[in-house]
Amino acid sequence: MPPGYFTYFPVDAFANTTVVHYSLTSNTSVSTAFMTSAQFQDFNNSNGLLSNSITYQNGTESDRTLRVTVGSYDVLVYAYGGTANASLDLTVFPNNPLSFGPLSPPEPSGIASYGLTNQSGIDAPYAIASTDVIGVASISSINAYNSTAESVGENPSGATLQLNSVLLVGEKGGGTQVYWCQNTPDLVTSASQVALADNVWNYSASGFLSNDSITSEGGGGYVSTFQQNGTTEYYYAYGESNSSYSLPLGLVLMINATAEPGTGVLVQFGTWLTGGTLGARTGTDWFDNVTIHDPTATGAYFFTAGNYTTPIGTFYDTELVFGGEGGGEATSFTQLGANLGLFYANSTSDRMNAFPSYFSFGLDTAEAAYNAMVRYLGNGTASVSVGMPSYSYLGAASGQFSLTSVEGALGITGSANSSSSTTEGISSTTAATSTASSTGSGVPAFPYQAVVVTVFVVVVLFSYLVVRKGVLARSRR
Repeated sequence: MPPGYFTYFPVDAFANTTVVHYSLTSNTSVSTAFMTSAQFQDFNNSNGLLSNSITYQNGTESDRTLRVTVGSYDVLVYAYGGTANASLDLTVFPNNPLSFGPLSPPEPSGIASYGLTNQSGIDAPYAIASTDVIGVASISSINAYNSTAESVGENPSGATLQLNSVLLVGEKGGGTQVYWCQNTPDLVTSASQVALADNVWNYSASGFLSNDSITSEGGGGYVSTFQQNGTTEYYYAYGESNSSYSLPLGLVLMINATAEPGTGVLVQFGTWLTGGTLGARTGTDWFDNVTIHDPTATGAYFFTAGNYTTPIGTFYDTELVFGGEGGGEATSFTQLGANLGLFYANSTSDRMNAFPSYFSFGLDTAEAAYNAMVRYLGNGTASVSVGMPSYSYLGAASGQFSLTSVEGALGITGSANSSSSTTEGISSTTAATSTASSTGSGVPAFPYQAVVVTVFVVVVLFSYLVVRKGVLARSRR
């Protein structure tokens, strides 16, 4: 910044438990202040002093953590003398996806957990670490249409149901890697066809993937690249040919992670037919078995947490949401009747657990829906239909459930596992018990908080403004 120039970054404190952390480095001495909006306005109008701020520091470095009440604040950096080259990192916790105000269509619509409860307007973060995430869907009607879909290479009647979650990999020496995993059946609703598909993205600092660093059993998946704002982005994609389906259709979507010391992490993507027909498939189908090659890996689990932010500034959330077919497309539904359930589990247990709380939308994926209305049914389940969406906090949940009980709650009949009283078959039959299978409200089993939770606001302001990635490649007919 040139001499005498200042820049500021607005901060919204949205809960009584809000914690703000900022750190600054500069090649020359600058003034860094954390102030209320009123103090900033006084300063901006030349009526106030930086020394009147809540915190104030001169120098080439500044690092502060503050607990603040509900309100609007500003972090200001002021260069008095010569030109300053300064970098400011800013983080606000908990990570409330509604902290920037009401959302408007389109958004990914369904049921999601952000590791955050909101009772009486007070946010309380929690953390869940699990080796398995599970989405259960009962679809009685579905028809999507987007007249502009072909302009981005998608089918006008295409739609996806996406089970998305963030995978945290612990390494020897305390290092971590972060990956975003997507199990995304691709439906061509006008033809009653579906292609099973999945994606893996590297959310670590490097963002790099190659056909050597991630491989699939049988070689069906591959890594592709694209340019995003002048930066090369990498993603792994796998997609099958279309199969026919009939309604009503019941599906269980699963993602399982298992650390394999000396090799890396096995990530398995599966579906389980619970009603209707999906070609000739019955029972559990682990349709893609992916190995992330990392000989230093010691543990792996899916992480859902409200007090942490991924290295690229997105949420540690888990989602089961409807959206467009791919390429960041948003679709509309002319028909939609579905019940959804979102749960987590561990390979050592045959029970599905409800997340402590749920929201009606996802924010990490780019595919979205204009007119999917969500109603919370309780116990980690929700109904989705055509209507005016309301992107909101749905409510709390608790308890452990068998797949049979969830099917009954969602109205699924003709289950392939109706005689089972547990989730037998949910956990991979080829995966050993993960070395990181803890759950609960604490911090991760391998420390991550020391190196993450920084949002680079010089480029983007918090997670919601990050360019969101979507499913860019899958088999289509």
